[in-house]
Amino acid sequence: MIFLVSACNNYQASWCSIMANPERQYYGRGMLQIFYPCHYYAAGKALGLDLLNNPDLVSQSDRVAAATAIWYYRETGMDQLAQHGHFSDSTRRLNKYHCSSKYGYLMQLARVKIYQQVRKCFSLPETSVNLIC
Repeated sequence: MIFLVSACNNYQASWCSIMANPERQYYGRGMLQIFYPCHYYAAGKALGLDLLNNPDLVSQSDRVAAATAIWYYRETGMDQLAQHGHFSDSTRRLNKYHCSSKYGYLMQLARVKIYQQVRKCFSLPETSVNLIC
């Protein structure tokens, strides 16, 4: 139901004081998908781009998609969580709904599987600590 409400109001949320451009849609785009007018505005401001009025830039340019992902990663403190091995906390920070339902639990398992594969690519051992929130 949360997603339906968000879709109806173009992801305008009570915590977000930035008004959505009614000509644009603010659904998730990018490598770490950003939503909401506030995220597009703040990421755009940090990157020197007008993402509030042109959110499609995130899906049209790999460079912008990567830059917004790095911005979000740092802005939300996920970088600090990752540096201290708090994978489950970074999942919660990325999408708290993945920590609150059966469907979310299944999404977490898929994310953990990918995480372990990436660790293997970098010759890092598998870990079993702080994986599921």
